[in-house]
Amino acid sequence: MKQVLILVSVALISSFSWTQTDTLKLTNALVVSHMDNQEDRYSLEVAISEMLAANNIKNAVSLNVLKQGGDPQVLMTDSLTQLLANKGINTLMLVSIRGYDRRFKPSETQLSLAEDLAAANLFSLYKEEIVSVTLEFHFYRNGVLVGKDLLKIGGASSRENVMKKLRKKLPKRIRKNWK
Repeated sequence: MKQVLILVSVALISSFSWTQTDTLKLTNALVVSHMDNQEDRYSLEVAISEMLAANNIKNAVSLNVLKQGGDPQVLMTDSLTQLLANKGINTLMLVSIRGYDRRFKPSETQLSLAEDLAAANLFSLYKEEIVSVTLEFHFYRNGVLVGKDLLKIGGASSRENVMKKLRKKLPKRIRKNWK
């Protein structure tokens, strides 16, 4: 009996840590990618925006809100928050590359929105001789973290292949975990 109880508690804890988007109910989002390379940032934000729109989720990309090279902390200002609210957007979706070639779990640290926007991204969308890329998604509403998710894209033999597989996997994730 004790073993069954332990097994059930471990299963519940692990399921919570892997899918921290159970209560997300995503209906709108401003897509913000943490990429230093402008081409990667543009490709990632536009692809995610298209997939969100295809799933009836109102969205915008940060490229339309932030100037190139602009400080992402601007996203926390009252005027920009009000502008986004007028467009019906109250959720910030921060996307970053978590790493390559390993199994990652969602980070346990609870970053504030300011800390998350200030965090640097050390990885690019594609790197020679990598096997997989793991994307990490953080969802903020009213400056509070409301969900996290990871998406591993295997067989990353080229930048185009990464984007192709992202377009295949992400819509399933949106329908299953985010809506």
